[in-house]
Amino acid sequence: MHIQGALSSSNMSQVNISRANFRKESYSGEVAGVSPCSLPAGTDASEAFRAFKHPPSAYMEMKNHCIGVMESGREGGQQASASAQQLILTRNSMEKAGLFKVDLWNYVFLAAGLGVAFAAVLMCVAARWVVPGALLLALFWQQLALVGHDVGHNQLFPTRSQNSIMGIFITLFLGAGVQWWKYNHNTHHVTPNSDEHDPDIQHLPFFALSSRFFQGLHSSFYRATMVYDNALTKALISIQHYTFLPMMLVARFGFYAMTSFHLLARDRPSLYKPFEVAAFLGFFAWFFALCFCLPTWWERALFFAISHAAFGIINLQTTLNHWGRPVDAGSTLEKHDNDWTRTQMMATNNVSCPVWMDWFHGGLQYQIEHHLYPDLPRHQLRAASSYVRPMCAKLGIRYHAPEFLQAIREVLGALKVVALQSRSLTKAEAEVTAGKAE
Repeated sequence: MHIQGALSSSNMSQVNISRANFRKESYSGEVAGVSPCSLPAGTDASEAFRAFKHPPSAYMEMKNHCIGVMESGREGGQQASASAQQLILTRNSMEKAGLFKVDLWNYVFLAAGLGVAFAAVLMCVAARWVVPGALLLALFWQQLALVGHDVGHNQLFPTRSQNSIMGIFITLFLGAGVQWWKYNHNTHHVTPNSDEHDPDIQHLPFFALSSRFFQGLHSSFYRATMVYDNALTKALISIQHYTFLPMMLVARFGFYAMTSFHLLARDRPSLYKPFEVAAFLGFFAWFFALCFCLPTWWERALFFAISHAAFGIINLQTTLNHWGRPVDAGSTLEKHDNDWTRTQMMATNNVSCPVWMDWFHGGLQYQIEHHLYPDLPRHQLRAASSYVRPMCAKLGIRYHAPEFLQAIREVLGALKVVALQSRSLTKAEAEVTAGKAE
């Protein structure tokens, strides 16, 4: 991976990447899909680089690729410069307030709660309380997935290797690869709601968030064309606002599919792959063993179905932060004049909730703060919002934070708009075909 960069001469002593030139290669040297660090290629990627938690060695490595010092200004103009300054000033204020410090006791209590929940699942299965046991297992998985999100952002431990090891342990009990999620999620963070680059909104044939998906867009992440031009896809998209919530009930199987794809792909990072494979297979071993502790097949099937369906709440939570927001063509950074703050804000919203529900949402309710500062620990996000709101007001950027049900309505509304566009297009195509037949 080649980086051309420049060290900033500002008093903040931050590393600037100017005109980044990343080759899209995997760790093995084979050509791979687009990597998160290649997406800002050709732009000033300072904010994108600074937003992720890098070890000190990364900043030292940057010096080896310095091609000059930025004299003044930014490629995005005064607006981007003002946003960058406010973003850094806000970070400095939060750092002084200690908001970037991880409170390990928070995770001790989380671990204790997860342990109690899993023990309760075992007790329910032993007592043949199928429905309560399945619901508790879904809650255990949902909360574990939220911890996996923190680990994927290297928030829990000081080093990436330590967080990766914890991620493998989480895979054993969650059945979803944290390393797959990391590869997927980092790409999403760099270019959220980009129809070509963000894998989190590329879900044909089931969902389309923009009419541009009707054009057969090429996904840079999956290195494949997203095919719309067939009867099944058109039918599914035309009713997607009706199928959205039911589809959340089976979205658990997407975790299995994407983890399997990641582990089988030859061009994906493979440093921990043998351990990931062992953990993934280990999950199915203990889960099916647990199912077979129930004496009858109908109880096993019910336990399996309810636990998987109820886990869909985490999929619903993750979609509410972005699916109701505008979708951009191509690079979202370029669309917003290389303004990292506006890029994140235009594609993201929070979900307002009372303090006592913070444990349930696990930080996802403060997605704005999380996207602007991915290294902020989740237990500090509520406090961070008191710094980010004024910053947005100064920049004239809307801080959008609907309540849970309103966020669902906004997503359904966005899906309905595209569904109606799909119906209109299908009707027009049918009329053209009929005209030619005459």
